[in-house]
Amino acid sequence: KLKSSGFQNDDDVASFAMDFASRPEIISQILIQDFQWNAIDAHRARVGITNLVQERLQTKIDDGILLQSKETQSNLSLPLPNIVETLPQSTENNQSTDEADNKQEQDAPPKPKLAPWKSVLVNDKAKLRRTVKERKKPGNASAPEADKDSYNYGLLDNHIDRATYHTLFEELENLWSFMTVHQSASVSEPPIRERTAEVYMRHARLFLGWVVDARGNILDMDLLNELDKGDDAVEEQSATKSSSPLTASTSKASVISEAINVRKAMWKRLQQRIGKDATSADLKRNLSLTDIFLDQNTESATSIVQYILWMRSERNISSNYEANILRGLIKIVKFRFAGELSVSNNTVRSATSKTVLDDIPVVIELRKFHRDAGNRSKKAPRSSDEGKKWLDWSEYLEVIELLKTDLGDMIEKYELQANGQPTDQVDNEMKRQKSLQVQQKEIATTFQHYLILSFFACVPDRQRTFRELQLDKNFMRVDGESNGENTWVIRHSADDYKTGATYGERPPLPLLPSLTPAIDDFIERWRPCLLRNSDDTPPSSFLFHQPKTGNPLSANSMYQIVSRCCYKYKEKKTNPHLLRDMIVTHVRKNSDASEKELEALALYMGHSVQMQRDSYDRRTLEQKVMPAVSLMQSINSVDKQQ
Repeated sequence: KLKSSGFQNDDDVASFAMDFASRPEIISQILIQDFQWNAIDAHRARVGITNLVQERLQTKIDDGILLQSKETQSNLSLPLPNIVETLPQSTENNQSTDEADNKQEQDAPPKPKLAPWKSVLVNDKAKLRRTVKERKKPGNASAPEADKDSYNYGLLDNHIDRATYHTLFEELENLWSFMTVHQSASVSEPPIRERTAEVYMRHARLFLGWVVDARGNILDMDLLNELDKGDDAVEEQSATKSSSPLTASTSKASVISEAINVRKAMWKRLQQRIGKDATSADLKRNLSLTDIFLDQNTESATSIVQYILWMRSERNISSNYEANILRGLIKIVKFRFAGELSVSNNTVRSATSKTVLDDIPVVIELRKFHRDAGNRSKKAPRSSDEGKKWLDWSEYLEVIELLKTDLGDMIEKYELQANGQPTDQVDNEMKRQKSLQVQQKEIATTFQHYLILSFFACVPDRQRTFRELQLDKNFMRVDGESNGENTWVIRHSADDYKTGATYGERPPLPLLPSLTPAIDDFIERWRPCLLRNSDDTPPSSFLFHQPKTGNPLSANSMYQIVSRCCYKYKEKKTNPHLLRDMIVTHVRKNSDASEKELEALALYMGHSVQMQRDSYDRRTLEQKVMPAVSLMQSINSVDKQQ
């Protein structure tokens, strides 16, 4: 079955699975989702593939294979552009300089081995998750047996959860249509982009999984067996409720207690609706949003309030993430009551509301919490260690140049081997051809990385722009008739980027003309090595592809490409979106850009000047006021001279 999916031998399988050695469950997910395997075969194969990878890793350790830094590399002889301006070098005494450099390299201490990319954590939340994960490793005697990983608590989109919580999943499917498809009902909202809807759906599954304790790792009891107990606690809930629950200080014990009361009330309402004789399975299968959000009054926000308090207490979430959660859960509340408002006569909205759904009391309450979280996020310190991610723009350009140099060496090595004389022995020739095929794919992958990082340097846009590039659709070659320079151009309609509803169709986004030969070479010679070879599948029009599956790049693929490349050459785990902050900060800090130029840059990047100042400019306060200090000094010096 592996051979029928395109894997040639054990080496090919091990190469595919090596990146997932620490998370083998991803292997079976890929086989199911990308190769259309059935679940049983995928999980059986995962066991064998995992053992194969572990054997290969152990062999490398036993053989003493160490990662070594590459030697100084020569410049490319290919038509790849220089994005970084190289400093002029003196041509005098080149030989003596080279000898001195060689002597310094010999005398220099060995370069320390770079820590694995995955081992570098940039924020406290990741450290906590890593600590919990390490504590749960099999054989770790120090871990308490009852301790469970509370980070996995949401509903899973699999057949088990779909069967268990049948009604909730039906409502989630309707929620997707409510958010993404124009509704003919009198009470509806304009459709949102599917990418945004996916985020809201993820928050919805997490919230609902928390409400029902789907993974059984939040509470120490089975509430469905405790429904006949604790009635007083449920009644007591309404009397002890704070007028502003998200601003009140709460202990961890009180958060858990209130969460139990909310769940008990929910299950009791459901039990009364479908009958006292209903089993636990019946209750779970019939649980609906109508049981979680009873009516339109502000009290229906209680479950969401308790969820946020739990996230603060257990997950230590940031104010920014809290605002994102609330934004998504407001959608699910609007969906819950949209049907009721459609059949009622009271559908007149207030002058300040976009739709009548904004006037629902529970929505008003949640929007108040959302505004509060947004205001707090503006003043809150960043949760991640910026020093482990931030690069000066010149350093990022150096990363591109170093990557280009490595790519040139790979192509040079390949061409030397490809142009060599074929051997007479069949086995040796087969090994040679196989080696060339492997090199072709490695070159294509590295070439793809080089172009992606170069595209970000030319057009510092959101990562979605580059992973969704399609030939002759939104990415096309324009022949220069006036200046004779051929360029590749990105074209976006209003639906192709995040802020399209605000700014409409974007102006063409041209790449550097010096990149054109490299893009042409990649498309013609190397991109086919990344495509999936199948007679049943039409050729892909996407520019970039995942090397192992042939699928278009995902958001995680783009993140890993940028982050791993920057870490490899500069030991910084830079992410794609941070590149936008880096270029804005660089322009505002190191140039005398006019207001007109800054406005043009904001339009080019698809946001407002206000957003540029508030969100993307990472200069310190001292750096921001420095021009004013210089101005006052110059004024005072002129006054003294007069």
